[in-house]
Parts: sequence; C-alpha cells; structure tokens
Amino acid sequence: MHRRNLLFAVLFAVLSSGAVAPAWCDVIVFGGTGQLGARIVALVLDGDENVTVFARPTSDRSRLDGLDVDYAIGDVLNDSDVAAAFESGTFTTVIIALRAPLSAIGFYETMSRNVVHHAGPAGVEQIIFHGAVGAGDNMAMHPDVPWASVPGLVERMEDQGIAEEIFLASGIDATIIRNSRVWPDSTPATGQAELTEDDSVLTPMTRADLAQLTVYCLGNPACYDATFHVRDESLAWPPASDDEEME
Repeated sequence: MHRRNLLFAVLFAVLSSGAVAPAWCDVIVFGGTGQLGARIVALVLDGDENVTVFARPTSDRSRLDGLDVDYAIGDVLNDSDVAAAFESGTFTTVIIALRAPLSAIGFYETMSRNVVHHAGPAGVEQIIFHGAVGAGDNMAMHPDVPWASVPGLVERMEDQGIAEEIFLASGIDATIIRNSRVWPDSTPATGQAELTEDDSVLTPMTRADLAQLTVYCLGNPACYDATFHVRDESLAWPPASDDEEME
C-alpha cells in the first residue's frame, strides 16, 4: 500500500474509535442541511467546535434538529449572500458538501468563485470540497463510464473540474475529496474507507465514512493542496438513485 494511503488507513482507524476534530476549528459548512453535510456537522460538533451552516431559506433543516449550530441564510450563487456569511463569524475552515441538479450548469464554478472571493480576505485557512470522480480531466481516467449517456453529466463534471481548479489556485489550503455512488444514508460506516491520491480508483462508499474522512482532514497538513478519491473495496455497488434535489 502507498505510504500515504497507509497513514490515512491507520489514522482513520483511530478516528473511528472516537477521536474528533482538532480543537482549533471554527467551521462554516455549505450544504450542511443535506445528507452528507448533516453528518459532517454532527461530527464536527462532537469536537466542541463552533459550526455555522450556510443554507437557503427553503432548506429542510430537520437533519440538524437538536444540534447547536448557527445559520447563515442565503443563496451560494449570490455573491453578496456569501459575503454576509463570512462577515457573520471568524472561520478557519470551509467545508463544501453541496449537490446541485444536473440542470444547474455552471453552479459549481459560480459557487467556488463566490466562496474564494470572500474566504481569503476573511482569513480562512482551509477549504474542503466534496466533488466527484470524473471531475475535469479525470473523466479520461474512467473511459468505461458512459458519461455522455446521462444528459448534463459531462457538463457537470467539467463544471466541478473548474471549481476544483479555483479552490486549488486560491492560495488557501485546499482539500478535494471526490466520491462516486454512495449507499443509502442509513448505511453505517464500514471502517474500511481510505483516502488515496490514485485518481483511477472508482469504488462506492457510505456517507458515514465520507463524513469521518472529512473530519480527519480538518486542519491536517497531510490533506492540504491534495485531491483524493475514496477507496472502499468492502462494498458492492448500490442501486442507482435519481434523487437530484439540491442540498
């Protein structure tokens, strides 16, 4: 196993045993009301950190019921709303776990430009972006995937690739975590997931594992300026989902 991958596997086992985020993080989460985002928020709160969730006025917040979070309300595609969010607190870390419909062409590019525009001047030290396998040039690494057979999917992958480039060129320590198909939200963590910089990896995963790997990367220099895929060979492929609701 690659030495860095081995390090991730060992420390992930420690994390799974109950370790949580480092104590220096004040975090703003974009997409924190969604299935992945809510899991991340809960884990970060376990470390007694301050968490602000950026949410649309119409977002369903029920997954965060009972959690001690602050909210910044707005549209991530509106630059002034994003500016107001960063003015509402002092944040060391931005976590982005947003998912937009395939029809929302250009969503990720606009979102990333707005976030970077205000995160840098606000003193943010790290951005963690949840993207997808196939983003940008990575589509060419997976020629067996029928990208063009799904209307809008190629454009989505190109859009996410642009967002990755914006984050990595921002001057802020950036962590890109690419996922593929995930198991239903109720699926528990396998404990077998690991981060790898091998961008040919394509395996399914659970949101529980993704959330734990996210928290592992908080303030962790081993995750800075890096693009990761998630490897979990313990899982079979789940059934396809056509759920495209924005989170």
